[in-house]
Amino acid sequence: MARGHRSQHDAPELSASQDPHAKERAVVREGSTFMTDPQAEQFCQTFADGLESGIGYARILDILARQDFDKKTIGRLREALLERGDLLGEALARYGLLDPNARKLILVAEEQGVLPESFAQLGRIYGKRYARKKAFAASLIEPLILIALGLIVFRNIIGGNIVKLAFSRDTNERIIDILIMSGIESAMFALACFVVFFLWLNLPVDFAPRDLFSRIWMRMPVVSDPGRHYSVALFCRYLQQSIDSGMTVYQGIELAAEASNHPGILDHYQKAQKRIEDGYSLAEALNTIRTLPVEVLENVDIGEESGRLDERLTFLAQRYEDKANESFKNRMSAYTWILRYGIIVLVISMVLMSISELDFL
Repeated sequence: MARGHRSQHDAPELSASQDPHAKERAVVREGSTFMTDPQAEQFCQTFADGLESGIGYARILDILARQDFDKKTIGRLREALLERGDLLGEALARYGLLDPNARKLILVAEEQGVLPESFAQLGRIYGKRYARKKAFAASLIEPLILIALGLIVFRNIIGGNIVKLAFSRDTNERIIDILIMSGIESAMFALACFVVFFLWLNLPVDFAPRDLFSRIWMRMPVVSDPGRHYSVALFCRYLQQSIDSGMTVYQGIELAAEASNHPGILDHYQKAQKRIEDGYSLAEALNTIRTLPVEVLENVDIGEESGRLDERLTFLAQRYEDKANESFKNRMSAYTWILRYGIIVLVISMVLMSISELDFL
């Protein structure tokens, strides 16, 4: 790769008025706002449509109110934007709306006059994340049914010794009792699963334990492939959006790394920033992040040379989202088949054990 056109003088020396991190720190946080992925998508898309149409914040907040958006949140934004005169990014930071990376992006986008595009992109990110969560929950329905049948129904039947049950005088009554008990246990299991899925689907967008679990999960080989692919997609998506919003490449790398939540990227992105300071091209800087696939580095290099970096990063983000979806489907298909055969083997083993306990003599 050829040495890039950025000189060392281009390395960012950021003042409090230029650095989105400093800008957000300057705002005193006065509260937190619970916002799920669907709510964040609705919020971002409404702002994107409203700003694209040229209407002001007051009208946009009126539209959100008509959409039955949270009244407390709307009231807080009215106070911050219309009475205190906060920038939108500052208002979001003051009351903890959206996640930190989105707030930084919005703060810079507002200064550069590209808020509609940034909000539209963030809306798509939140929407896709929620769609993946729903797809994951739906894919677990069959495995959970298999677990209920194998570990509850068959366990209860065989636990009562199926052979003795077949030759007992009160077979019908005992079967009815077993089925009632199995039905109650299955209903309790289904209710517990529903509660877990409901809570998981409605986690707030700014939820630190989820990020921590994700980092631990992505260190595991094989099973974490879908998550790692999606992290690369997020890295490319946020890098493209941050540069489009007016951030320096130096800032964009940090924001993209934090948004990806990938431990391999988070551990090495500062090396890439150091290379940017030393005047290297973006492709050469990203080469220090060994977690990034070669395909990403090659496309970034091509994008820089051809002046179509935005297009290449968008392509990479979509490509790795598709890879993540395909990998997820393959994993769930394999896990379902393993569970099917595992349940069959378990049931057969329990039947054989029950028969072996009989004394035919």
